[in-house]
Amino acid sequence: MGRLSSRRRFPAEVLALGGAALLACPDASAQARDPAAAEALFDAGRAALQAKDYETACPKFRESYELDPAPGALLNLGDCEEKRGKIATAWSIFRQLARDLPANDDRRPIAQARAAALEGRVPRLTIRLAPGAPVDTAVRRSGIPVGAGSLGAPLPVDPGEVQVTATAPGRKQKTFTAQLAEGAQAELVVAPEEPAAGGASAGPALPPKEGSQGTGSSTWRTAGWIGAGVGAVGIGLGAAFGLRALGKKGDAEAYCNEANVCGEQGIRLQEQGATAGTISTVAFLVGAAALGAGAVLIFTAPSPAQASSAPRAMVGVVPGGAVAKVIF
Repeated sequence: MGRLSSRRRFPAEVLALGGAALLACPDASAQARDPAAAEALFDAGRAALQAKDYETACPKFRESYELDPAPGALLNLGDCEEKRGKIATAWSIFRQLARDLPANDDRRPIAQARAAALEGRVPRLTIRLAPGAPVDTAVRRSGIPVGAGSLGAPLPVDPGEVQVTATAPGRKQKTFTAQLAEGAQAELVVAPEEPAAGGASAGPALPPKEGSQGTGSSTWRTAGWIGAGVGAVGIGLGAAFGLRALGKKGDAEAYCNEANVCGEQGIRLQEQGATAGTISTVAFLVGAAALGAGAVLIFTAPSPAQASSAPRAMVGVVPGGAVAKVIF
């Protein structure tokens, strides 16, 4: 058999370390030994590996190692995991083999070279607790607990989607997702869901600040009064320019004959009167519109109770330049 196809067992002193078994196969120490079944699974794994059926081969190598810890099974498992894209898993297996195999084992340099080749391809994910997150927040990465010592450390993960959950007493679990390519570095800041308003973990309800009730109603009415004021000013200006137009027309008559043929001064006064008349008309129209709108706002403003329960809208820009409107 070649170096990859051989199952030769670890020496007793290496088995006592158990490093590779615990990392690659957490249940290996609890399995009953069955060398014959382990040999059959190893051969089946090699056949599947040669056929490039990695989804079949990897579990067979793993179970072969669990039934009878042999470096050949573990070396082939690392090779299989790398071929099916589980770079971090393969890297950890080769590192353990490189550390645990005896110096005179010809598979040790193979494991060392394979681990070194994978080093730069391993994605790493840093997980941090969000500011204000409960100190007793429990974090899991792909179902594996992330302890306090692991938080803030760039830990190796296999490429692809990684799910991280965060939960705490009195809080609902919240799930975060990261997508990592080979060699990528990513960071997730996590925290459990915020406690529901009025829930068991919520503090006592605080009275509203003075003047906070009916804020929407007050704003509505204020806008109405401003509109009414603008309307009143517009109507006042319209009346003033209307009177000016009449005055200019009267002044021009002194410079015009009975056939309404006017001298230069008369023509000038008539033009000034026409201009004043146009301004008067526009001012009247704008003033009337503003006064009407103000009256509508004043008389249709909601009561304070209605205003406090009305939905509010927040507008923001989302990636791509689109405008998103969130009702809350």
